[in-house]
Amino acid sequence: MSSPFSRIRVDFRGIGPALSELDDFVVFTVEPPWSSCKGLLARPPRETVMVGEVDLETLDAYTRSVPHARHAVGLGGGRAIDAAKYFALKTGCKFISVPTILAADAYLTPKAGVRIDGVVNYIGDKFPDVIVIDQSVIGAAPKRLNRAAIGDIYSARISLMDWRRARDEVGEEYDEAVAKRTEAVLARLMSLAPEIKDVTENAIRALVEMHMELNTLQFPYLQRGKFWPQEGTEHLFFYTLEKLVGRPFVHGDVISTGAVVATYLHGEDPERTKREIGSFGVDYTAGNIKITHEEFEKTITSMKRVGREAGANYLVVEKGNPSQSQIREMWELISSQ
Repeated sequence: MSSPFSRIRVDFRGIGPALSELDDFVVFTVEPPWSSCKGLLARPPRETVMVGEVDLETLDAYTRSVPHARHAVGLGGGRAIDAAKYFALKTGCKFISVPTILAADAYLTPKAGVRIDGVVNYIGDKFPDVIVIDQSVIGAAPKRLNRAAIGDIYSARISLMDWRRARDEVGEEYDEAVAKRTEAVLARLMSLAPEIKDVTENAIRALVEMHMELNTLQFPYLQRGKFWPQEGTEHLFFYTLEKLVGRPFVHGDVISTGAVVATYLHGEDPERTKREIGSFGVDYTAGNIKITHEEFEKTITSMKRVGREAGANYLVVEKGNPSQSQIREMWELISSQ
């Protein structure tokens, strides 16, 4: 099956050159980075939308009030890109994704995160036509937001654990060739830890390439309702926490927290996971993501239910809720680096 990711053009020339020929477009953005980026455009947009909330009512209102241009440009982080993605989905225009941080891989995925009744839902099927990577703009953002990009790559290590368990326990089809390509991405990720920590230009390009590679490998499985080899139990931890507490997080930080939790649940070495994630300068601790012990315990004990509702039935969660002593051990693991 041909992957739609292969049809996405990634332009590393930067905002000015990449968008120089656009003459009919609207921009969905946030502040920052809009004030420092708008001068890079050769022509002004027909309208600039400063995105606040990404609830369904607001996004639907944009489709009625914002001019229906040929291109919708999402410039910024998740909110800006989700708003442009939703607008393009509903109006049929082309979607140009211009991430100014790489904290998650949502800048290249087809689903928009939309709040419905206070809960984030991932809806739609709108791939970007072009992704514009401006390394100087991304490099100017706080380093922690770009280091968090490793979350949606390191997650593949947990996904492989989940996939192998499914193979061994229920006979799930397992593709050794895909697994080896995934392991190669993980090896590349670890080899770049010092550069990713410093957010070098080489690291920015490599993070984008690794995001693209893993999403390409995952795509055929998504068509079958599976999430290998890119998402695993660590993403279920994130989605459950997000659903329960109803507030935004830095995606990659919480995915990294989930990776520590998932490694423990698999009976693997969580200290290794902590060391590896820490080598990128990513803070996976409860204090950094600002969750309480009560929220953590509720998340752990709700993962099975939320997973079933989403069709993400990871066997390590399906076996039942951890004991109170296990929950305490996991809490201690994520309470310090």
